[in-house]
Amino acid sequence: MHSLFLTFDTEDFISENSIPALHHMLELLKKYDLHALFFITGHMAEALSIFPKTTELLNDHQIGYHTSSHSVHPTLFEFTDVQSYNEAYQTSVTRETAHINPLTGEIQGLGGIHSLQDLFPGKKIVSFRAPGYCLSPPHLEALKTFGISYDFSTNLSLDPVSYGGVTFYPFPLFPDDWQGGVRGHLRLQKFIMGRTISVLTIHPSKLVNKLDWDLIYNPKFNAGGPNPQKLAQLPAKNPAEVSCAFNKFELLLKHLKYLQKSHILTVTSHLEQANKILQPTIADIEKCYRLSSKWIAEFGYNPKFLYNHFLKFFKEYSSI
Repeated sequence: MHSLFLTFDTEDFISENSIPALHHMLELLKKYDLHALFFITGHMAEALSIFPKTTELLNDHQIGYHTSSHSVHPTLFEFTDVQSYNEAYQTSVTRETAHINPLTGEIQGLGGIHSLQDLFPGKKIVSFRAPGYCLSPPHLEALKTFGISYDFSTNLSLDPVSYGGVTFYPFPLFPDDWQGGVRGHLRLQKFIMGRTISVLTIHPSKLVNKLDWDLIYNPKFNAGGPNPQKLAQLPAKNPAEVSCAFNKFELLLKHLKYLQKSHILTVTSHLEQANKILQPTIADIEKCYRLSSKWIAEFGYNPKFLYNHFLKFFKEYSSI
């Protein structure tokens, strides 16, 4: 039996249509009795606090953490890009327990993972995905102090592997642009059948917006500095496009439910510590680092010290 994690990056706290889109997706998941894993940012947890019906639906699922502020500068790859590993660790502890001003990047009181824990007091927040798969080892070590022991940010293995007190799940397939049809079904099934455990990633905001919600944080599109001067909303899809996107999403759920009923796979959100211990090579470290630095490169940032942090993390728990 194959297992599949259906995961959602829940991060768009700016667009007016993002929470209604999330709510509709949750209703469809309930309709097909499928359970998922939602990675939620601190900013999004704050936004969701006034939507009790959506939060109630989310309580049926596994809740993971997606950093305090996602794309606000300094991002996690930027504020951990300092020479001292310990300083990067301590800064991560501070920023991941704080509300981050979305226009200045400054700390303003408590927030971050605390906001998520307050929103879901009956749940243990034990899983994490870095924005853009931009993993930073001292940052991950800081999150371990808050109970994070499962990570969905790396391409270290096709199977879950344990390393340094964390279980790393495999890199996902992105069905945001899933077109359905025979080709779509066959591609998805081939992906699932080629692995014991598969991960799919969906961004709710992409079903309703024409552009990525955090484009305003990209310096290439923001001449005023790394952060925007205001939280501008990007163009939304028209009603026909939104309807089409949700129809495709429902087709995806129907297909997954069919595979589950056929005993081909189990759609699950149950996390288990991996028995397989990762024995990383230099090639593994470099591959992981390249993936982790790809997203921040789109913002025009070139890290100076993070590769050394990767080496320190992997050498500390292995015989490299």
